[in-house]
This record gives sequence, C-alpha cells and structure tokens, in this order.
Amino acid sequence: MKLLFDLNSLRPPRSGVGYYTQHLLEGLIQDREVAGLAGWVGTECFEGERLRALMEQRVPLRKGVQFTDGIAAKVLQKARSMPGLYRGRTIVRAIKSRDVRADFARRGYIYHETNFVASRYSGPTVVTIHDLSHRRHPEFHPRVAVEYLDRELPKTLRQAQVVIADSHYTKNDIVEIYGVPESKVVTIHLGVEPAFQPYAAESCAEALGRLGVARGGFVLSVCTLQPRKNLQRLVEAFARLPADMRQAFPLVLIGADGWKNSELLRVIEPLAQAGQVFTPGYVPRADLLKLYASAALFAYPSLFEGFGLPVAEAMASGVAVLTSNLTSLPEVSAGAAWEVDPYSIDDIAAGMRRLLGDPALRDELAVKGLRRAAELTWDATVAQTCAVYRRLSA
Repeated sequence: MKLLFDLNSLRPPRSGVGYYTQHLLEGLIQDREVAGLAGWVGTECFEGERLRALMEQRVPLRKGVQFTDGIAAKVLQKARSMPGLYRGRTIVRAIKSRDVRADFARRGYIYHETNFVASRYSGPTVVTIHDLSHRRHPEFHPRVAVEYLDRELPKTLRQAQVVIADSHYTKNDIVEIYGVPESKVVTIHLGVEPAFQPYAAESCAEALGRLGVARGGFVLSVCTLQPRKNLQRLVEAFARLPADMRQAFPLVLIGADGWKNSELLRVIEPLAQAGQVFTPGYVPRADLLKLYASAALFAYPSLFEGFGLPVAEAMASGVAVLTSNLTSLPEVSAGAAWEVDPYSIDDIAAGMRRLLGDPALRDELAVKGLRRAAELTWDATVAQTCAVYRRLSA
C-alpha cells in the first residue's frame, strides 16, 4: 500500500495533531507493507530520505505564526477574527498542492488527512477527526474557526471512505451530529510515548529544583490556559482546600497562555502570591517528563476532550490522576482515575482533598494507571490504522 499525508501539521510549534502525524509516520516508515510513503507542504513533496529528514527535524519548516503577548499578539488575534481567513488559507494551500495531489492520486496513493479537513483528492481518502468540540462547545473557539469547520467538515466526511475517531465518544458524536453511517467510522485510540514513565528521584531533582517544588509535594496540571480545560474551577477548588494542604501540595499549572483567561488569572493571583500556585508557562520537554513522574497528583478536570492524552501520559508516569466523568475521559482512564463532575467546584475540591489526604489510595490509582497506560501504545495505533489502509487497498 502507498500512503500520502498533508504534513502542514508538522510545522513548529507542534500541536497534538502534529505529534499524532509524526507518530503515525514513524511507525509506517518501518512497516514492510508500506510500499510508498509521502507527504506535502505547500508545493514541496517529501518522500524517502527527505521525508525521514523532515521527521527528524533535519529539514526546517517555516514556523506557524504564533505570538503570546505584545502588539504582534494583538494584531494576530484581530486577524484571526477576519471573515474568510480560514477559508482563504485553505484555498491558498489547496492551489499550491493541487498538482502534487493529482500526481499521487494517479500513482495509486491513499490520502490520510490527520487534521480534520481534507483537501480534494481523486483517490481513496481517510480522515481523522479528533473531536467535535466546535459543535458541542462553540463558545470555546474563535467564531471564524467554528464557521470554517461547519462549512468544510461535512464535505470531508462525504469525501472520506473511512473516518477515524480517537475515541468511542468522538465516534458517537460523528454519527449523531453528522449522520455518518456507523460502519464508516473506526475508533482507534491514541498512544503514549515510552518517554512518559516513572523516573527515579535522583534523575528528577534538577527539574524540580528549577521549579522550586519537592518530589511528591505538588499537584500538577498540564494544558493550554483556555476555558475548555476548566482551570478556573480547578483553581477555585484548590483554594477551598485546607491552608496546610495547599502549602504542602502547591498547584503547578504548566502550559502556554491561551485565551479568555483574564478571570482565571485574577483567581490565581492571591494564591500565587502565597506561593501556593505556580504558572511557569512553557517547560522544556525533558523537565516536563520528570515533573509528571514527581507529582503527588495529576489534576485534569477538563470540560471536553476527544481523547485526553495528558491523562494517559500521567498514568504512564506512575502518578495518581483526578479527571472528569464526562466526554472521552472515563474511556481513556478506564477506571484507573478518580472521576469528578467538572462543573462542580465542590466535587473537584472533595476529590483533591480525598486523594491528597490518602497516600495509599494514590498508590492504588498509580498502579492501576500504569496498567491502563500500558494498553495505549503508538505501535497499537499504527497497527490498527494500517488495517484501515489494508481494507481500502483490497
């Protein structure tokens, strides 16, 4: 079988879709059944050694435009609200890659779009839909992004012969919202990188020292600071814990600054001044792995997830997890996490208090989490995805 990918998601800085694409390519490039593997960015085509070099980041790609503060950020935010922005970008990319796609279609390649909206393609098409949060919670997204997906996603779902969903929850959403036949949608769970694992205390000391926290002495949450992640309720729940517990287990919020978070920052401020909440922003990956493995508790009461990979990464790191009882998260944790109602500050607070006050329970959840995470591997994701390609190649 011969496979084609849109590689725009590999542009830095990588998003979750970019890492998904990378892990698929890493597995497929080793598969003997794959007779051809290629992709495009703009008018550039990547095959063979050039594709390997791109995956290993030996070939530079132009960064996606991203600013977090200052005048540039304000200009970018204004531009994102301009009517036609997403559509215009899609049209430009489609024109640039039209001849490349036509050539691969003639050569019998299966096109797998890993990032929601597929380009037009005359050959077999597979698309991965990671979630439908733009339909369930449009308030979490820029209006132009919602309008773009509402317009383009139905076309993609008609074009694709097979639709891959990250979870049964997302599959059910696709069937319910868009009326796609259930037989056309395949659930394939994501995997956890082997780098997420328990680490010995001595190997974590340097990373913990840079942040100023102790091993087993903090609550960790990792995500972009945005409304969907429910951080304001998490912080408000943390503020309801006894003062000595907050002092013993400060809350560490790791992630890039997002949007619609001015109220969150207001709630954080007094706790940060008291040394009970830390917001270090971006943390190098090497440090992040050690922080995962050193937390007393990983708290992720997100309001909506198509999969919720941070929960799986935390479980693989050997840490107890508190998460939501909604959307895909119970499917991912599979009974190995403490589940709470993410809309109830009291329930989140009660869960944290129970877990932080009961080391034996945390140890029990950590063991269960390691077993569950061992079932979620990228090798399994690639193997199940290859079965989809095989079906289309038959």
